[in-house]
Amino acid sequence: MFDYLSFDKQIDEVMGTYNQTFPYPYAYFDNLFDEAILDDVNREIDEAQFTQDVRQIDGIEVKTRSDFADNESLPPITRRVFELLNGGKFLTMVSKLTDISGLISDPYYDGGGINIIQNQGTLAVHVDGTTQHRMRVCRRINAILFLNDDWDPNWNGYHEQWVYQVPELSPFDAHQQWRCVRKILPKKNRLLLFTTNDHSWHGHAGVLNVPESVQRRSLITYYYTSTRPATDIVFDEPHRALFIHNDHTLKDSAYDDVEVIL
Repeated sequence: MFDYLSFDKQIDEVMGTYNQTFPYPYAYFDNLFDEAILDDVNREIDEAQFTQDVRQIDGIEVKTRSDFADNESLPPITRRVFELLNGGKFLTMVSKLTDISGLISDPYYDGGGINIIQNQGTLAVHVDGTTQHRMRVCRRINAILFLNDDWDPNWNGYHEQWVYQVPELSPFDAHQQWRCVRKILPKKNRLLLFTTNDHSWHGHAGVLNVPESVQRRSLITYYYTSTRPATDIVFDEPHRALFIHNDHTLKDSAYDDVEVIL
């Protein structure tokens, strides 16, 4: 189901630089899962036998996500994938990569889950919520597993990493200047891990331009610790996701000198 040996080898190659990457720590890993398992996950998403939370906020968040009540609410194959991602062996390896010990997964599935974005959907640039309120722990790492066959780069929908460039202004100021640093293609069987805090601005600005039969799909889970460094925090804690409207980020120069990972 999952190639732990390859994952461990790739972690050895990047762990020394993970925490030095700009604009925040991240790493990606390709082709670790059995493709047939991911095909089964896509089939379960097609069947849509799970509770869905449809979000429709133009310029901010136009997408569908799962709304699992608990682990018994997941479709069976999807549940197997999440059990692996949330298991002790996997978390031990993520700790090795990130140098964050004592990572905790979410047995309640209060966050993450299945994420679906359709044509003209969007997920504006944002920083994530800081806290899992039920467990009273701090969100530290995001894990995103992309499920998209034959993703055309012209469709948009990259995972994008952003920075704001005028520190004297609030990131929410309409005069703030934004720059996209990196775009990562959301192709099938790509696992993305990154450190999440009040500095990790990410999303995909603009809207998807895909055929009506195509969806941008991913599985997302979060990892937590009991405390976090004070340097992680810019805004009052705790907070939910904080978004920057697409109108503020999508300026002509925003994608100058962007790194593209296909």
